[in-house]
Amino acid sequence: MHLTTAVAGTAAGLLTGPWIRAAVFRLSVPPDTPDRTACPRCGRRLRPASADRCPSCHERVALPCGVTEIASATMLGTIAGAVGPRPELIAFAWLAVLCVALATIDLIVYRLPDRLTLPAYPALAALLAGAALLNSEPGKFLRAVLAGAVLAAGYLLLALIRPGDLGLGDVKLAGPLGMVLGWVGWPSVLFATALSFVLCGLVGVVLLAVRRADARTALPLGPFMVYATFVVLLVTPGQ
Repeated sequence: MHLTTAVAGTAAGLLTGPWIRAAVFRLSVPPDTPDRTACPRCGRRLRPASADRCPSCHERVALPCGVTEIASATMLGTIAGAVGPRPELIAFAWLAVLCVALATIDLIVYRLPDRLTLPAYPALAALLAGAALLNSEPGKFLRAVLAGAVLAAGYLLLALIRPGDLGLGDVKLAGPLGMVLGWVGWPSVLFATALSFVLCGLVGVVLLAVRRADARTALPLGPFMVYATFVVLLVTPGQ
């Protein structure tokens, strides 16, 4: 555990919390729907990064203040403590912040917006390329890019075979997750992929057992993909 780096990561996570809350507010809408910019009750234009209730009608319009800050601080603090002060930490931390927003949106409206997933490809590739140059490890960068492509292709194949069980948002998310996992190593790619489906299945079984779901209930896979990825990164950060 790198304590100093963990503290810095936690502080950075607290600072990104308002951005995550605003992104969740704007993008937690059905597909092909404009971004949410106003209170659904009174129509006042809002800035949910600084408040979770409408100042006019006091309707709750965003996640409570502190929720996204705590989630982001926990994610960044643990990742920073595990990885330490290495160049790839910037790429891992950037993706962690993005994934907190994506997982939250997926839980709320069962979608992973292109607005967040697609820009992740060039941004993450650039950050990992910079880390590879600083570390003099071009092989890791090539493996990361290949792993991202392979994982996205694998998810696309599953989506084509079982279109009702897997969405294109999951396919697009698989690429960036595969890149950071590929940086660590191929075993991490395989383990995280398997873990995401196992966790989703276990949660489904629990919901069935407590009668909170039935056989037709769909679960968003995105949060399980994110959780499995960062569990693996915490376990094997430096391979």
